[in-house]
Amino acid sequence: MQLNLQRSLKSHLQTKVGIPAIWVYDGVKLPIVKPFITVEQMQNNNEIISKQRESIQTTYRFQVGLHASSANERVRRQEEIKQIFLFDEIELLDADTPGQSLGFFNTNLSAEVPMPADDLSDKTSYHRVYFDIEVDVTFNRRRL
Repeated sequence: MQLNLQRSLKSHLQTKVGIPAIWVYDGVKLPIVKPFITVEQMQNNNEIISKQRESIQTTYRFQVGLHASSANERVRRQEEIKQIFLFDEIELLDADTPGQSLGFFNTNLSAEVPMPADDLSDKTSYHRVYFDIEVDVTFNRRRL
């Protein structure tokens, strides 16, 4: 499920916003040319919601970063991306079978965090904002 969600978020954002979206993983090289979006997995949580572990809810968390070329662009794109997380139904793509849809999901936007540059000489860290989003999925025990 994790890979399907991550692939779906990346694909949906890239299509809707029209700028490259990159998965963040150990060793990834981010582009120099802005704007671009990053999608990074964060901590997931599990909660037992019924007796004898019949149903478990997993909250998948992602941090989506917008890296813009100017403050003006950051604010405009921030509003556009915020609307996606608040209102869009995102198609759940099967990461193992390109083109296969598994349904749709919504995201919960928990935070928007603009990030000032730590080092003013490092221009690659200018004009960033991060969105903390969550996707709740309920799993039910399968009986054989």
